[in-house]
Amino acid sequence: MNQQRTAVVTGAARGIGLATVVKLLDAGHRVAMVDLDTEALEATAADLPSDRVLPLAIDLRQPDAPQQLDTAVRERWEPVAILVNNAAVSPKHAGKAAGLAGISLEEWEFVMQVNVTAPMRLAQQFVPSMRERGWGRVINTSSRAGRSNPNQASSAYATSKAAILGLTRAIATEFAPYGVTANAVAPGLVETKLALAMSPDILALIRAKTPVGRGGTPEEIAAVIAFLASEEAAFVTGACFDVNGGALMN
Repeated sequence: MNQQRTAVVTGAARGIGLATVVKLLDAGHRVAMVDLDTEALEATAADLPSDRVLPLAIDLRQPDAPQQLDTAVRERWEPVAILVNNAAVSPKHAGKAAGLAGISLEEWEFVMQVNVTAPMRLAQQFVPSMRERGWGRVINTSSRAGRSNPNQASSAYATSKAAILGLTRAIATEFAPYGVTANAVAPGLVETKLALAMSPDILALIRAKTPVGRGGTPEEIAAVIAFLASEEAAFVTGACFDVNGGALMN
C-alpha cells in the first residue's frame, strides 16, 4: 500500500494534469495543483477534497516560482516527494508554419522557458530534499513529437519535448542511488485542449495513422504517471513510456 505523500502537478487545471491529480488523490496523496489559469484552477479544485488539494496560480517562468511553490506547500504539508512536470505550451501555428522558418525567437524562448527550464528549476528545488529523505519521484511529460518524426508539431515544441528526455535521464543518473527515480511519459495524440487546437484535417490524419484508430484520453496517460509515482515503480528510472496507441513502436 502506498504511503500518503505530497505531490506537485503542474498544468493541473485540465487535461492530463487534472487527470493525474485525480489519480494521485485516489492513491491517497496530497496534491498541490499548479496552473496559470486561475479561473479553471479554482473551478476544478472546488470539486476535489479541500484537505488534500492546494490550488496555486503560479507563473513558472518567474525567478521566484520554485521557492514560492515550495514555501506554500511546506506551510501546509510535508515536503514534496512527487513532482509531475506536466505544464507545456506550443506556438499557435502548425503545419507549414511549424518549421524553423515559421517561428520567432520570442516564441522559441517562451516554449523553452515553460517546457524545459521550468521543469529543471522545479527539480532543482525539490529533488535535494527527496534525496535527504531517501525517497522521491520525478515524472516529466514529454511527447511523441520529442521521440520521433514530429510531423505537424512545432519545431520548438518537438525540440523542448526531446530536451525534457535528456533532463529526465540526467536526474535519474544522479539521484538513483538515493531512492529518487526520474521517468518520462511520451503521449501520442491525446484529446486535450492543446491537441484540439490543431486543425481538424491534421487531427484526422493523426488519428488515421494511429493503429488503435483514436486519440488517447487524459486518464490513460495519468494512469501511467500514477504508476511511476508509486512504491511499486522503485526499480524504474531513466525510462520513457510511449503511450500513443501504437503510433510509435519501439
